[in-house]
Parts: sequence; structure tokens; C-alpha cells
Amino acid sequence: MKSKIAKPALLLVVTLLVVLLTIPQNDASAQDDIISGNLFENGGFEAGYFNQDSIPQIAVPNGWRMHWLDGVAFEGTDGVLAYRPETVVWNIQDAPPAERPLFFRDGSFTLKLFKPWAPLFVALSQEVSGLEVGRNYRIVAPIYVDIVESYDGGKQPPDARPDAGFIRFSVGPAGSGWRTAGLTYSPTWGAANVAGFYLNSINYIWDFTATSESMIIFLEMGSKVPFINSGFFMDGVALYALGSTGEVPASSGGSSGGGTAAQAGPTATPFPTPTPRPDGAIVHVVNTGDTFWTIAIRYAPALGLTPEEALPVIRELNNDPAFISVGQELIIKEPGAVVAAPEPTAETPAEEAPADEPEESALAEEVIEVEGTDGESTEEGAPAQEVAEVTAAATTGTICVAAFDDQNADGVRDNATEGLQADAAITIFRGGSTVTTHITDGASEPYCFENLAPDTYQVQIFPPADYQPTTSPSWAVSVAEGAQISVAFGTRFDPQETAVADTTSADTATDDTAAESAEDVEAAPANEGGFFSSIGGIVLVVAAILVLLAGVGVVMLRRG
Repeated sequence: MKSKIAKPALLLVVTLLVVLLTIPQNDASAQDDIISGNLFENGGFEAGYFNQDSIPQIAVPNGWRMHWLDGVAFEGTDGVLAYRPETVVWNIQDAPPAERPLFFRDGSFTLKLFKPWAPLFVALSQEVSGLEVGRNYRIVAPIYVDIVESYDGGKQPPDARPDAGFIRFSVGPAGSGWRTAGLTYSPTWGAANVAGFYLNSINYIWDFTATSESMIIFLEMGSKVPFINSGFFMDGVALYALGSTGEVPASSGGSSGGGTAAQAGPTATPFPTPTPRPDGAIVHVVNTGDTFWTIAIRYAPALGLTPEEALPVIRELNNDPAFISVGQELIIKEPGAVVAAPEPTAETPAEEAPADEPEESALAEEVIEVEGTDGESTEEGAPAQEVAEVTAAATTGTICVAAFDDQNADGVRDNATEGLQADAAITIFRGGSTVTTHITDGASEPYCFENLAPDTYQVQIFPPADYQPTTSPSWAVSVAEGAQISVAFGTRFDPQETAVADTTSADTATDDTAAESAEDVEAAPANEGGFFSSIGGIVLVVAAILVLLAGVGVVMLRRG
């Protein structure tokens, strides 16, 4: 009798356990505020093209229109005339293999716009219907800025005119003309507020509120200087409906006024001061879990810098690599005078004075600090904390970020099989300066950078060692008052061969950490996102429980 009851009971228990264990863990998505698919027609440019106005040099993806200036000057060109561009819907098979990852984001076609030796001002537009008045919508456009001043020694960006190139979006009621009154404009992106603006593919994001059911959207690009080449590549542009609503927006984008929002930076346990080599050089051998940010925190005291200052210094010393790999040697300090060890300090990086302290001091009367007010009162007698919270809610925005283990490298997170990624550094930049950084733990994300003053920010990921991004590693985000922008970075374990930095010293490879076994390297990522964030962990648990229950069933059957 017992055996007849034991079998159904065991099956029921096993079924319940399997269901419970296969429920995705940590399934909060950094993109859960998007409530629609891509509302653009032919956003990936895969649905064919036509020659607009029967001009052979103007190929335009179906569903879109092109606009340009021809034979006229515009602001910033110093009277030099802009001329019509050439555009191509480019097939990936015609592109050199090395360039394909740079220019192609969605399928087999990308849009290429270019003009040599003349200023360029061009826009791509599409009218979209079925919008909900008052609902917020998001434009996401991956754009590669291919503006080249010289080809001597490879492509050289325009160092002499960092303001030359620009990107801007605008929206208006259906039927509105390009650059006409009544359009609502995004902030203008350029080298002044987006690091790596030239010769890089960056996702540009802007949210707006629909003011009519049908609207026209313009994606604008240009160059003010007649360089040897002024070009842009774009692919996979998208328009999404968001789960939030808003008021009718102002005609201009985010403000650059105000002070830096009160945002606590990351804290870390101080590292022991490294010992320089006899020639004064400091070299770090990349270990599992290292990121540029954690390395900057570790060596900042030895360099006499803050971590925010040390990060670009270390990157520049090593030829600004995009990624790092386990075993790679990084120069922290070049050979020279021996560095005097600084006095130990208990202060964390977040407590050190920021580099732009004079500017913040000048704005101190205008900025209400949200954190650390200690209950001080305002002149009106109200608690400063309460006033700050009201001000922050009305005038600041939020960027929420996460990184995920993109196992199939498709750039989209599958919550059922792809867990959150730990040990990635995600940094917010404003005007080229670091605002703050979050180190992911693979469990609590999405993490939100709150109280951000309305402005253009750059969000960039620095993956753990031996991980490569599967999405764009850098996003240019326009933050408006009260807006919340979500960005999710995909990463994948993919060790790359990296040239060892030349330290001019024969003993640079003597660090014991370079001898780590391959088994240790590969085992680390599996535990970084929390055990249950990995489908492999779930399968192992299920298998172990099944074996255990099978044993119990055998015992019960024998007793029966």
C-alpha cells in the first residue's frame, strides 16, 4: 500500500521543486519601462531602399525620408557652404570583415551618409501614427560618427575642432518641415559632452512626450568643417512607447545649468599601498574580477590622485584599451623617480574633494544637497531634507543601469536563462567628467543613479576581465526633469589575445597572479551573479534533488 502512495507523492514533490527552481531569479530588467516593440517602420534598414527624388547618389531606406542642406552655410561653418551628401544602404558583404562589427547592428544592411571636403547637415525622418497623446516615447539610435581630419597613420579625429560634429533629434506634428518652428529638440550631442564621440558607435537616447496622435521624427547629423571625410553610419534605430506619461514638453532639451546632483559615489575598502620597482615603475597584472575602476581605486593613493583622476591616467598609459584580460600587464606608473609611499588614510574615494570643487562651490547657493544635510534648516525654518526631496523630485532625473550575461550574444536579455553580471563597472560621465560609478553585484540590479540634473550624460560599461560587451559599451543619454532612463549592457565571457604592455623592464611578468590556471579563470564568472542567476546552477540543484528523492523512493518502495 505504501508503494502505491509513494510513487505519486514523489512525482508531485519533484514536479513542485522543478517548477520552483526554474522560476527565473533576479529577473528585474533594466528595460522593463518599455511597453512596445519598435514603432519605426524598417528601423533596421532590411526592407529595401529607393533613390529619393530620382537622385542616384541618395539611397534611402523604405519608410524613411532624407533631408539635407545644399549650397548654403549654417551656423558654425564660418560661411563655408554645405553640400548634398551621398547615402548608401550598405550590404555587409561589401564591407571589410574588420569593419562589420563597427557599422552593422541589425541584419545585413546599414545606412551610410558621407560628404568629403564640405560641411554636412543631414536628417533622416519618419512619420509615426497611432501614438497616445501624453505618453512618453523613447528614441534609441546607434550612430557611428566617421568624421576624419586626416588619414596619416590611420583615421585621425578632428582634434583641432572638437565641436565640429554633432547629433540631434527633433519631433513635431505630422507634416512639419525639417528645422521649422514648432519642433521640439533634444540636446545636441558632440565631443564636448560625449567621450569618444568620433570614430565610435554610441547609442543615443532621448525621451519625449507625444503631443499628437501622428508625429514626425527627425534624426539629425552634421559636421561644420570641410574635413577629408564627414560621415555617419546608423543601424537598428528604434522608437519605443514607455509606461510613463508626461506634460507637453518645452521646446528645448535638458539644461546645462545648476550644479552636480547630490549622488553618493561608490565606497571601497582601502588597498595597501603598492611598492614601486627599483626603477620607479608600477605594473599591475590583471586578475579575475579586475576592472579599470577597481584598479584605479587600488592605485590612486600611490599616484597621489583620486580614483576618478587615476582612471583616465591608467587608461592613457596603456594606449586606452577598450577591454582587459586576465594575465594582461597594465602600466600604472612609468619608470622614473621612485614614488614616495603616501601616508595611510582612512578616507574612502567618495569622501575626497572632487576635481571641480571650485565650480560646485560657486553654485552652492543654488544647489540643495539631498544627502548629508543632518537636519539643517532653511531660512524659512523648514527642514532642509524635506525641501531637498521636493526639489529633487521636481527638477532631477534618474538613469537605471544593469549588466547581464548575454550567453547567446544577441544583445537582448533572456530572463529565463541569462543572469545579471557581477563585477562590471558602469560609470556616468557629464561633460567628460566622471559623476559616479556603480560596481554591479549581479543580484541587486537595476541600480539607479538618482538626483541627476537635467543634462546630457554618457553611460559606459567597463566589463570584468575577459568579458566583452555584446551591446554598445557607451550610451549618450539625455536626462530631462523627472525622467527615468534605463540602460542594460550585455556582456559575454570571451577572452581576447591582448598585447602585453611594454614596461622596458625584464621582470614585469614575475607577478604570481599571471600564473593562474585556466580552470580558476573559467570558474569565477559562474559564481559572480549569485548561484541562482545561472541556469547551470539551477540544473545542478534540480539534478541533485532528483537523485536524493530517487534514493528516498527506493527506500520507501522496499519498506512497502
